[in-house]
Amino acid sequence: MLGVARRPPSAPVRAPGTDPDGSTQAPRRAPVVTTAILINNARAGQALHHGDTVTAQLAACLGHIGLESVSLPFPDVATDPVQRERLFALLDAGARRVVVLGGDGTVRSVATLLLGRDVPLGIVPLGTANLLARDLGLPLAPEPAIAVQAASRVHRIDVARCNGETFLCAAMFGLATDLARAREAARGIGAWRMLPRLLRKAYWVLKRYPFHRVHLRLDDAPAVLSTRALLVSNNPLTPQAGLHPARTALDTGRLGVYGVREGPLYDLPRLALTLLAGTWPREPRVFHRVCRRARIDTQRPLRTTALLDGEPTRLGTPLRFDSLPGALPVLVQAAD
Repeated sequence: MLGVARRPPSAPVRAPGTDPDGSTQAPRRAPVVTTAILINNARAGQALHHGDTVTAQLAACLGHIGLESVSLPFPDVATDPVQRERLFALLDAGARRVVVLGGDGTVRSVATLLLGRDVPLGIVPLGTANLLARDLGLPLAPEPAIAVQAASRVHRIDVARCNGETFLCAAMFGLATDLARAREAARGIGAWRMLPRLLRKAYWVLKRYPFHRVHLRLDDAPAVLSTRALLVSNNPLTPQAGLHPARTALDTGRLGVYGVREGPLYDLPRLALTLLAGTWPREPRVFHRVCRRARIDTQRPLRTTALLDGEPTRLGTPLRFDSLPGALPVLVQAAD
């Protein structure tokens, strides 16, 4: 006789959130996503006076507004493939901001890595000049700059390029690069010892540095200039008195091109006072134009060291400049 197939006993139905024995399961925690990446340049000008305390204060400040932080070292994050991939992995995991503790060169290096990602960049200025922080209206002292990171808004600024290399403040060529390198070499020896050294260097460079005849094409307008120094700024400079040239707008999509025309050596003190007083637009020896694209040619192809936001970079002529309007979101002080 054929046997009757029996249906296997059905498994007991478990209530959601319980183990097979009926005990309650512990709730699963969602994976923690790092939401703030801190990149600290321990060799920046002011960082030598603060050690790691600024990074710790920044992490605590962000923690109070619900952001967890992880720190990455500089320059490793820009030069070491492993650290760079770690940065990209954190960004891919959902990091909501990157905060740089350093100067203009550090900010430029990190901003280059962030291009194309809609992740805002915060700045705690620890450099020497901190030109970008000044133009953004950020506090230059670490503690108030940290406080801004807890109450900030996003503002998009332009990114300029020279032969594909990005910069946020200015590209400098010629005599100014030699003086800037001398200043960097003298960093840390004190202002009273640095000033005589820079004056001696300036005198030596001025006596020996040649004038270069350069051909410019600014948008569609040609120009010829014999000069020892050229500067191309990301957005035009605003005439005002002071040691640091300023920009009142960082989102116009335009470039400023500046140079000092050839002239006698004895006229330099008067010219320097004109630049410091902010009256250079009325000075015949100062060349200045505003454009959206620029090209600079020399009579023969030339390899030169440019300073892009203070960082030395080897470039060859012709030099081609353009602007990426609104390409970088940055964090600025929230409106009252």
